[in-house]
Amino acid sequence: MSALAFLLKEYGFQISGSDSFLEDHLMQQMASSGITGYPYHCADNLQGAQAVVVSSAIPDENPELQAALKASLPIFHRVDALLKLASGKRKIAIAGTHGKGTTAAMIGFILKEFGLSPTFYNGAEMINYGKRSFRGEGIHFVLETDESDGSFLKIRPDSALITNVSSDHLNFWGNFNALKEGFKKFALSASAHLVLSDQAQFILDLQGANLTLFGNSEKSTFRLLKIQELEEGLRSVFLFQGKRYEFYLPLLGRHNVWNALGAIALTSLEGVPLEASTFILSRFKGIKRRLEKKGSKGDILIFDDYAHHPTEIRRSLEALRILGRRVICVFQPHRYSRIKALSKQYGPAFELADLVFVLPIFSAGEKLCYGLSGEEIKTSISEVFPGKYVQFVSKEKVFEELSKVLKKGDVLVFMGPGDIDRIAERAMVELND
Repeated sequence: MSALAFLLKEYGFQISGSDSFLEDHLMQQMASSGITGYPYHCADNLQGAQAVVVSSAIPDENPELQAALKASLPIFHRVDALLKLASGKRKIAIAGTHGKGTTAAMIGFILKEFGLSPTFYNGAEMINYGKRSFRGEGIHFVLETDESDGSFLKIRPDSALITNVSSDHLNFWGNFNALKEGFKKFALSASAHLVLSDQAQFILDLQGANLTLFGNSEKSTFRLLKIQELEEGLRSVFLFQGKRYEFYLPLLGRHNVWNALGAIALTSLEGVPLEASTFILSRFKGIKRRLEKKGSKGDILIFDDYAHHPTEIRRSLEALRILGRRVICVFQPHRYSRIKALSKQYGPAFELADLVFVLPIFSAGEKLCYGLSGEEIKTSISEVFPGKYVQFVSKEKVFEELSKVLKKGDVLVFMGPGDIDRIAERAMVELND
């Protein structure tokens, strides 16, 4: 929502907004851009408003939504407002259970650095620019989509990319087959180009003249041949039309090579030469909260990461192992419905963490808790790895417990999409050198 607020401001609108979890640094960013941010919901926040934009997380009883209805103000869903801005542009939409934010950022970065001046919208801040969104003068409108509420089906893009399809958001879709059908509808709505990872193609089994595959299968048009993991990044080789191309990516995590290969494939279809896109990506710094290195205290490296699905957790931990250090993970589970649906998958996901601290579940606005607390994650890990050090701990006690086990040379990663990033920020103060 903040990305949309900044983008609307660039289009000349006067913007205010509210979020009960609004962080101080984001409020400051908004204020410096002339946007008023309220860290609470109240009908008085609507004074002077001529239209209201809501996300799917806003319940019907929200006081601002109720006030807007009473005042007969126009009310738009986030995606509907976004599509009004994208009218007349060439829409490039990125979807997928994992990696879509990073892939969207890579595509936006390539197009911008190549001089095509795209408009860009993403849920996470691009580190190179310190922005989640920006307005460009070119024809391209790059946007990260959202399958969690089905809103990606409204977009009908010119070009679309799907990174992968895994079981998630079943509280909305009901079952995996329905989720899969949703992704198929999204894919088939692309009018010009459809770019799929070979994993997504395995799940969706799509056909069409506009289909381009990327991955390491023999059927992939952009075929990954080699990944070399380095402490400071990744060096990879892929094959396209019989020619080998090499590129360097200054990020951790093999999964980012797939993200990059998808971005290279799509931007090539949009007219960017491969030599240009591969060179541009060597300067890509990633997006906030995706294995973001916050700094170090003494000889302890501190990372902040958005991973919350078991697949993402495993990939992030795999990436950190390349550093050759002991890995301590502080994990905040996200959404009761997700933990209920995937609880048994979480235990194996933490195989590569040496020590794990599990925090209570971040509800993300869900009211139905199914009797869950988050301790179920600890139980799942202990069942699979009986000898692993695992604790269920409150946010208030986490640094006290960390101080008992941290050693020089450790990697400490704070993981989850809730408010755990605030704890990661505190680590730079709380931990002793």
